[in-house]
Amino acid sequence: MEPTTLRAVMAALRKPETGCPWDLKQTHVSLARYLREEAAEVLDALAAHTPGDPVTEAHLCEELGDLWLQIAFHAQLAADRGAWDLHDVERTVVEKLVRRHPHVFAEVEVEGADEVLTNWAAIKREEKGLHGRDPRLLEGIPASLSPMEEALEIGRRCAKVGFEWPDLEGVLDKVKEEVAELQAESDPVRVEEEFGDVLFSLMQWARKKGVDPDRALRRQMTRFKGRFTSVEDDARAAGGWDRRTLDEMEAAWQAAKRRQKP
Repeated sequence: MEPTTLRAVMAALRKPETGCPWDLKQTHVSLARYLREEAAEVLDALAAHTPGDPVTEAHLCEELGDLWLQIAFHAQLAADRGAWDLHDVERTVVEKLVRRHPHVFAEVEVEGADEVLTNWAAIKREEKGLHGRDPRLLEGIPASLSPMEEALEIGRRCAKVGFEWPDLEGVLDKVKEEVAELQAESDPVRVEEEFGDVLFSLMQWARKKGVDPDRALRRQMTRFKGRFTSVEDDARAAGGWDRRTLDEMEAAWQAAKRRQKP
C-alpha cells in the first residue's frame, strides 16, 4: 500500500535498506541549498501569482508543497536520530503562536496592529531570557537575510521605538534628497555610499507604504523579460540586432508594454 501522507513518504524514503540511496545520504547541511532554492521558487511563484487565476494558483500551491517537503525532510532526519519529528515542529510553532497572541487566546486587549507588534517583541525578549539585560535594538538580525531583507528589518526595529518618519511624504522627500546627493557625486567611493543611501531609503519607503520590495522587483523583472523578448523577436524578424536602431528597439518596447497592460 502506498503511503498517503508526506510524513509517511519521507519515512519510507529514509528507511534503511529499502529507502532511496540519495535520500539516505542527505544531512541537514547538504539539504541547505535545496531549502534556499525552494524558498526562492516560492517567492518567484508569489511574484507571478494572480488570485483566482487557475494557472498561477496551481503553481503557487506546487511550489509551497516543494518547500514543505524540505521542512518534512529535516524533520525526518531528526526523527531518525530520535531527536524530534514533524509533529514536534507543528507543536512548537502552535505553542509559540498562542503565547505571542494573548489578545486572541487570553484576556489581553490591544488597540491595532502596532500594539500587537510591540507585545510580540516583548514576549520574544522574555522567551530568550533577556530580562536582566536590555539588548541592543539591532542585535540578533539573522546573518542569512539578504541585504534587502536586512534593510527592511532594520527599519521595522527602529520604527518600533519611534525612530521613524512621521508620514510617507517624509520618506519620499528623503529618497529625493538621497537621489540628488547621488547625482552630485563623482568620487567612486562616495557614489557607492550615496547609491546605498538611495537604496536604503527606498526600502524604508516601501516598508512604510506596505509594498513588498522583493515581490515588486521580481514582478518588474518578469515584465522586463517579457517586453524584451518582444524586442528581440522584432530584431530577429528584421535580420538581427544590427538591423535595428535604438529608436526602433524603443518602439518595439513600447508596443510590448502596451500589450502587457490589462
